[in-house]
Amino acid sequence: MLFEQVRLGIPDEVPLICAQWQSIIAVNYPARKFGIKRFTSIDDAKKMCPHLVVQHVATYRNGEVEAGYWENVDSRTHKVSLDPYRRESLKILAIFKEMIPKGEVEKASIDEAFLDLTPMVLERLLIEHPYLATVPEDAPNGMDSPLPPPPPIDWSKAGTVFPIDGKEPDDGEEGEVTSEDGDGGERERGGRDTWEDWALCLGGQLMSEVRGEVYNRLHYTCTAGIAHNKSLAKLCSAWKKPNNQTILRSAAVAAFLRDREFTDIRSLGGKLGAAIAQEFDVTTVGDLLTVPLDTLQKKFGEESLWIYNVVRGIDLSEVKERVATKSMLASKNIRPSVTAPSQGYHWLSVLAGELNVRLKESREVAPGLWPKTLVLGTRQGFEAPRSRQAPFPFTRNLSTEYILKYAHKLWEEATQPMNKGNMKLNNIALSFTGLEKLEEGQQGIEGFFSTAKAVPKSAKVDPDSSSTSSGPPDASLSAKRAHSPAPSADPVHKKPRLPTLHAVEPKTSLQAFLAKAGPSSAKPLPSLTRTSSHSDREERPSTEAPEVFVVDDSDDEVEAQDDGMSWRCAKCKKLISRPEDLAMLEDERPELLRAMKQEHEDWHFAMSLQDGGEGDSHPSESKRRAQGKVTGSRSKEKPKTTVKKKKEGIQAFFGPKRP
Repeated sequence: MLFEQVRLGIPDEVPLICAQWQSIIAVNYPARKFGIKRFTSIDDAKKMCPHLVVQHVATYRNGEVEAGYWENVDSRTHKVSLDPYRRESLKILAIFKEMIPKGEVEKASIDEAFLDLTPMVLERLLIEHPYLATVPEDAPNGMDSPLPPPPPIDWSKAGTVFPIDGKEPDDGEEGEVTSEDGDGGERERGGRDTWEDWALCLGGQLMSEVRGEVYNRLHYTCTAGIAHNKSLAKLCSAWKKPNNQTILRSAAVAAFLRDREFTDIRSLGGKLGAAIAQEFDVTTVGDLLTVPLDTLQKKFGEESLWIYNVVRGIDLSEVKERVATKSMLASKNIRPSVTAPSQGYHWLSVLAGELNVRLKESREVAPGLWPKTLVLGTRQGFEAPRSRQAPFPFTRNLSTEYILKYAHKLWEEATQPMNKGNMKLNNIALSFTGLEKLEEGQQGIEGFFSTAKAVPKSAKVDPDSSSTSSGPPDASLSAKRAHSPAPSADPVHKKPRLPTLHAVEPKTSLQAFLAKAGPSSAKPLPSLTRTSSHSDREERPSTEAPEVFVVDDSDDEVEAQDDGMSWRCAKCKKLISRPEDLAMLEDERPELLRAMKQEHEDWHFAMSLQDGGEGDSHPSESKRRAQGKVTGSRSKEKPKTTVKKKKEGIQAFFGPKRP
């Protein structure tokens, strides 16, 4: 209501109502003086107040990106929007959080919030009374000593104080003794100021500053209640309206609640309150106080203790900032009902437009917020609602059309019975669920199909290369590290990871088919890993031995140097040497060379199996009984022919059969 008054520039004393179709949903205080209420019809309200201003709420209409204020609004073509009020609510909450940096702010509804002022009140209390910060030396029980009596309180800047006995003094009453705490004669009736009252007074002063800041910036008036818990604060906020605040002290709680209907208490106004009233035939808090706890427990179980406490002014719930919204809903009750699929596309466009606006606004407040699922809900008559859902992929270009793309698919699935005339929908809803913040760097599916940037040749690295360095990688040494592992700074060296059997990239089927075998000399690699050009890989025959460094400790056809740094394979005559720049311990060198030699022999064994040779022997034995010498060089030397040894026993059973 205040938003419309400020938006239209209407003075505070002008009667104003907000309408939704033909109903009144809000009435300002000047209009209430004429007897206008929320359930009054608009025509009757105009008769009761001829100069009444009627403003319809904002609505969405098809084709509009945002909600607006249109003429001749019709429930058959427009949808009500609360977006303007949500925006203003966020502005007010932002002011609350700015003014209460050390407290908690919990949003209760679009126009209500709970504020925990305790940390800031304690700071102000110690500034007003610094002697409370330290324990006096003469305190008899140290920290357990009682606090000194508080000085009198001046409530003039704190707000309206509810009387301890619940009786408001008459305006013309004389002879009343007015104490500094603002309650006439209450000291004579036993009322005494406490340190708790001091805390409430300072909280009232702080809340008065917050309300003033809201009015200065947005020109909105606020009403507040200051008490020791959430339930009492909400109740006493309605005692003096509008534009006021009420302080409810602990000594006044009993008088404040006694004659109040217990259904006014937060969370007791629904089915639970109706069940209590019916069960015990009670109406006021005073009536319910007569019901014992055990009787309540027999009827209402676990909730009984909370009911027992809250009607006595005890509420232990904390003020906590609410987590981000987990869902968003845009719903429309439709008259007349939708009986054909084509009639629903108009409303899907309107609902998708609302979700688009709300999600964009929420992402401005909480960047990265995104829903997991889009849900389409439908309802026929008084039946239970039905829903269909689909994943909602992330996109950087959120729009109404993007939402509609998924909504239309759900609509087509949900309205299949309409083609048979078995469905009449009177409600359609679109909603986002699973709203959460995405991880940084999240991209849409289109990002996975973007063209990758070209990698310079100098930075080309063999996929099997690895580094034994334990320190952080250096970008300037990335190319060198592709050729040779860096020595570790750790005195305890780890075993270097050996390359795979072939240190060459696998050929595709087409490359293997087009590969040509040609004469070339085998050259040893300068390191454990290397990079090779594309042309070199295409010219290399598929039977070439891997160019890795191997050492063999066998005596047959071995030409080894005395230092144990090289070895020549008896089959392919390839000289295999261990690189001198490889950092490792002395006792690890033989093990590395032995492993490299075994890998080279395994390759020969695999090639002999591929060529139809014996595959039942160990690689070390196969080189003594090989059919022919398999060479990794590119010479045209013909393999020697040998007589195959006849297999015996089970080996003959699994061997190849002659045709």
